[in-house]
Amino acid sequence: MELNEGQKQAIEAVEGPVMVVAGPGTGKTQVLTLRIANILRVTDTAPANILALTFTEAATANMRSRLAEIIGSRAYAVVINTFHGFCNSIIREYPEHFPRIIGSRPITEVDQVRLVEQLVGQLSLNLLKPFGDPTLYVRSLVAAINDLKREGVTPEKFAILVGEAKNELNSREDRLHTKGAYKGKIKGEVLKAEKDLAKNEELAQVYIAYQNKLAIDKVYDYNDMIMEVLAVLQDDEILRQILQEEHQYILIDEHQDTNNAHNKIIELLASFHSEPNLFVVGDEKQAIFRFQGASLQNFLYFKKLYPNALLITLTDNYRSQQTILDAAHSLLPATVATGGIEVRLASKSAHLVAPILVAAFSKPEVEQFAIASLIKIQIEAGTPAEEIAVLYRDNKDAFLIARALARIGINYIIESDQDLFTQSDVRRLLIILEAVHRFGDDEPLAKLLHLDLFKLDPLLVYQVIRRAAQTRQPLYRLIKTDPDFKAIYAKLANWRKLATNENLLTLFEQIIWDSGLLNQILTASNATERFESISRLVVEVGVLLESHPEATLADWFNYLATVQTHGLLIKHSRAGGMPGKVRLMTTHRAKGLEFDQVYIMGAYDGHFGGKKMRELIKLLPTVYGAKAGDEADSNSDERRLFYVALTRARKGVMVSFAKESVSGKEQLPSLFLTEIGEEFKQDFDTTALEAKFEQQKTEFMVPVQVKNEPGPDRDFIQTIFTEQGLSVSALNNYLTCPWRYFYRNLIRLPEAKAASALYGTAVHNALADLFRRLRSEPVTKEELLAGLEYHLRRQPLTKQAFDQALAKGKKALVGWYDKYAVDWNGRNFLTEFDIKGVLLTPEIKLNGKIDKLEFTGSGNQVLVTDYKTRQPLTSREIKGETIDDDGSYFRQLVFYKLLLDRYDNGKYQMVMGEIDFIEPNSKGDYKKEQFEISDLDNKELVETIKCVASEITTLAFWSKRCEDKDCQYCALRNLIS
Repeated sequence: MELNEGQKQAIEAVEGPVMVVAGPGTGKTQVLTLRIANILRVTDTAPANILALTFTEAATANMRSRLAEIIGSRAYAVVINTFHGFCNSIIREYPEHFPRIIGSRPITEVDQVRLVEQLVGQLSLNLLKPFGDPTLYVRSLVAAINDLKREGVTPEKFAILVGEAKNELNSREDRLHTKGAYKGKIKGEVLKAEKDLAKNEELAQVYIAYQNKLAIDKVYDYNDMIMEVLAVLQDDEILRQILQEEHQYILIDEHQDTNNAHNKIIELLASFHSEPNLFVVGDEKQAIFRFQGASLQNFLYFKKLYPNALLITLTDNYRSQQTILDAAHSLLPATVATGGIEVRLASKSAHLVAPILVAAFSKPEVEQFAIASLIKIQIEAGTPAEEIAVLYRDNKDAFLIARALARIGINYIIESDQDLFTQSDVRRLLIILEAVHRFGDDEPLAKLLHLDLFKLDPLLVYQVIRRAAQTRQPLYRLIKTDPDFKAIYAKLANWRKLATNENLLTLFEQIIWDSGLLNQILTASNATERFESISRLVVEVGVLLESHPEATLADWFNYLATVQTHGLLIKHSRAGGMPGKVRLMTTHRAKGLEFDQVYIMGAYDGHFGGKKMRELIKLLPTVYGAKAGDEADSNSDERRLFYVALTRARKGVMVSFAKESVSGKEQLPSLFLTEIGEEFKQDFDTTALEAKFEQQKTEFMVPVQVKNEPGPDRDFIQTIFTEQGLSVSALNNYLTCPWRYFYRNLIRLPEAKAASALYGTAVHNALADLFRRLRSEPVTKEELLAGLEYHLRRQPLTKQAFDQALAKGKKALVGWYDKYAVDWNGRNFLTEFDIKGVLLTPEIKLNGKIDKLEFTGSGNQVLVTDYKTRQPLTSREIKGETIDDDGSYFRQLVFYKLLLDRYDNGKYQMVMGEIDFIEPNSKGDYKKEQFEISDLDNKELVETIKCVASEITTLAFWSKRCEDKDCQYCALRNLIS
């Protein structure tokens, strides 16, 4: 490619500071490599005295490869590295300057979280250790500490910044309202600022304790390498001078993605000369990595530091057709006005001009179907699949479009980060490992028996689980002697021995081999992708062993518990495209890539732009070198991200959204779609694709409705259903997910109760004792609390969980007792009222246990109360009249009326149903909601019960799955052969 004037100038301006503003597709990598070659050509500089820094290993490899094409083997002597890799190389080469790092070992993100969790438990914190959920802020604390380190802010410096912010806030003259109803009171914005500042004060405590603990344990985290290099360069003049002499020419790629720590290191390396040979390339319009510490200020920092720097703008774009560039540029006036450098790009490509297509579909499933259908048409017309990309905002969006492509037979590759533990083979292996770890425990064993690896008859599995529940025998005892399961028991026993005597990697490898998992993977059509998932899990085991060489299987599950508790993502991603496969990735991952055709999906307000970002800990703006009030608009970040998405395309872009969410809530187009100039976009007519979806939706949804699957003996299901009957919890479970009902209520899969459920049980039992005694004697508040403690001690809770539950329960019940005790005198109650065997029809038996019946007069009229150990809901939420609520609480009251109407010839007449919330709301108020149950409510519930009973007894639910893609019960069902 012939160089344009701007590129020539950037390459030939060898001496002094140079800043190149290079928009997308302007050939910046070529400029960087040719500039290095030119330095070697026109000066006597050795290749080893040139330093080029970038942000990813892929970018490093690409730059070196391109340079080798130009200058040959000398390219391998040029120092081309990531910032982190560069700092690591300094530490390795000059270890005597870094005793803090050299004598220590690195820790993982999981170790970081564990350490902070431990410190939170030990420190006297208020806001950052909330009652009832003391670990709520742990992950946010880790993120905040990482941010501070990326900005080069030490614990001591942060403490100073907090003190300064406190003084500034306390000295504000406009703290109080001066007129109106709130005259003399502190302004809301000041109260919020005080709360944010108080969190920063507590963060400062944690940060200091964290760094001290790292030093005591002789460990360091990922960001400490850069922090240590920065600290040493600031204090050690000798090392600084050595490195300055070594790196005579410095080039920085993607400078807009640097953070403060990076910039300070660059500044120190270049500080020997007032006008150093420093060359930075960037584009503030593509500053999209704020979550890594990058910001617009970091890019503009260079202009302030070297005001005499040569500024070069590259405006010729060799990638995209002009309309794409104009559409992207039309987004930016508001951004550019903040101090950026405006660069309007001119297309030098030969691609035909075409507008941005904007498609508004009725529902998300139609949007996915339409994108998949259009991609299929393009591939059939000759576009290589690997030249088509679908970009989305978040990693979790990958599942939606991947499923749609798979349904119509299009090959794809997901290049965005995925949660490793969502991969089916990984889940299979973890189920086996958990059964080995908890050998003798029926709950993980029951899950293992569902695995298709062992080729067990589903009916035999259900029958043996059911038999264990009926006879109250351990499932392990039954399978040990049952001919159909003896081989499984023998394998588990052998693996358990291995877990005791061998290291973790040996155990993993043996189970992968012995279980048949490896053989199943290697004989599959998608063997490569599946094997990658298992290999990534084994790598994660290696990471654990690297920091904890003696780690056991118990340590592994503690490691996983930390991952799951704090929502950490063990990433599994595939880098680079593959021939014949459509490329799926987040817009962040697409940075630096280009494709013929780009689809941007999910472009609705609140998802792509307009996000309500909840920051649990909001760092002081001075951490980023800004003043209070200078915080960036989150939409500016999102707008630049949208700009990056558009400019990935060479020939065409379609941006789509659904006008309605999965739950039926209205969705508006992204703000950015409205900001694109009208002359650059065109509405796409969705009529034909909407109609096509209606015609094919049954076929399109086949993976959800699995066809032609063998079911168990219908008599087996009917017999159990007839014997057990139906409770309201079972009914609600079925309506949520048929397989939730099947496993929890019908065959009664062994399951350990969560701590929250155990807490609820103890509270219910304490209240039952209270009202049982109130029939004959007064009960004090202290006796109620003593009852709570008694019942909590009978629950299988850890000491920490017990202490938390007791504190939470006491706080709730004290306020609840104080509010309602005055009304109990002279009342008559029945508690834990158990009703069994009420016949709705000869085939449908109903059961239930009512928390409390309260007689409201001299006759048989009663108020039915159900306790809920949670914060209150509104009456509309209880009745399911809001989008996020299913009406299960109200259904429960209607069900109790059905029971009482048919119990003992109508012995008790329910006149009102009541939900009594034991926890107060956010204002500290306790609430009860009462409802009259109408004949229509009764009639509707009867029809629902009959319909559900029919589906159960006819096995109509057998091929159904619920809408929750993360449903553990559907996942368990899918495992069975």
